[in-house]
Amino acid sequence: MRKIIDFLIKNIHSLTFAFLLLLSITQIIDKNYYHSSKFNFFSNSLVNIINEEKQNLVEYFELKEINENLINENNFLRNNYSKTNKIDSLISTDNYLFSSAKVISNSIKFSKNFITINKGASDNIEIDNGVISNNGVIGIINNTSEKFSTIISILNTDLIINAKVKRTNHFGSLSWDANDPGILNLYDIPKSADIKKNDTIQTGGMSSIFPENIPIGIIQSFNLPTGSNYFNITIKLFEDIGSIKNVYVVKNNFKDEIKKLESNNE
Repeated sequence: MRKIIDFLIKNIHSLTFAFLLLLSITQIIDKNYYHSSKFNFFSNSLVNIINEEKQNLVEYFELKEINENLINENNFLRNNYSKTNKIDSLISTDNYLFSSAKVISNSIKFSKNFITINKGASDNIEIDNGVISNNGVIGIINNTSEKFSTIISILNTDLIINAKVKRTNHFGSLSWDANDPGILNLYDIPKSADIKKNDTIQTGGMSSIFPENIPIGIIQSFNLPTGSNYFNITIKLFEDIGSIKNVYVVKNNFKDEIKKLESNNE
């Protein structure tokens, strides 16, 4: 204890200077928008870099599992290519551009969850790009920096996605109610629709964000409230959002043209 007191007395001037300097910097950041925004940008970038290095270390110890997933994905792509290698000349195959990315941070415990990936503006990632995985829809890009991007997760109560019942082609709106992270709710499917348990749910293609027919999940249960013309439907997701490591960012090459055209109608 005596040594600690002697150290404090001996270095009182240096410690006082360091304390006042830290206090001044804190006040500058807190009271000035420009300095605050620069500090937040730097700190977020530093956190993202640390998370990326952490993710790289984790992946090193999971190489066997990653390789198995890649083999399964390659088999899936080969099988689908063999079925669809005859392409109709009237169908464009270059509407969407897919680019891979790694998840470096993720959350599922809040009502408004976000995901961070290791690709950003320098990789041509843009706000409103869709994000998918091998098993389904993950979310939509909502912010980018030079090297990183954040995603509004499908497990975010602010996100609504156009979806359809594969077997009947009926369209509705898909959203999360902040309860079970494996279950979403599908609305606006009319009572005239002949839906069944385990029917597959896919993206509807009614927006410029996701291509049509990206898998989402299956119907777990449904009911028709008294006096209502629309079903309440619960959807079990194909993807375990809490365990995703690799995703694909989806860019619609004609998104700006579509938006400009639609804005003319307004």
